[in-house]
Amino acid sequence: MATKKAENTPSKKSTNPLVFVGVGCLALLVLLGIGGTLVMKFFAKNIGQDLVEKAIESKTGVKTNIEDLEKGKMTFTDSKTGATVDIGSNSVPEDFPKDFPLYKGAKVTSSLSGAQAGENNGYWLTMSTLDAADKVVSFYKTELPKNGWTLESTFAANEMTNYGVSKGTWKGSVSAGKSDDQSETQIIIILGEE
Repeated sequence: MATKKAENTPSKKSTNPLVFVGVGCLALLVLLGIGGTLVMKFFAKNIGQDLVEKAIESKTGVKTNIEDLEKGKMTFTDSKTGATVDIGSNSVPEDFPKDFPLYKGAKVTSSLSGAQAGENNGYWLTMSTLDAADKVVSFYKTELPKNGWTLESTFAANEMTNYGVSKGTWKGSVSAGKSDDQSETQIIIILGEE
């Protein structure tokens, strides 16, 4: 009688189909999570912005626009008086008086502008430069009169010089002096239309 020799061949184990189902579900959940997050960010940003604007408007009666908040800009408008305040950074307001001299090379660090029913415009502009304060003060002392602005008054104290200025219906001031850490010269321009 012939004996059959048992062969030692490794048997191939088959993968349980539940593993494939589990990996597929996991991949689907990850994709849905990423997609859902992106969709929620989009809707939360737009809906959140609307909710904030409406909350401010309902509590204050002031129309608010924060669409450009990421760019550093906000706008508030009083529906009763028409007064508008635009808060922006790093740029000179578009309707800032073109004949007011701005120190060449100075960086705008903040700006604020406002108007009452399209009249009585007002501006607050802050700039900085690495140039010496004396150079900036000299520039304004020379350039303001060249552009038709009158130097109404001069005040100097604590390394800060301030000129009171006027031209037509405009009145205001320009100040220049070293920053607190003495690394830059700060320029502050405040103008209002009467």
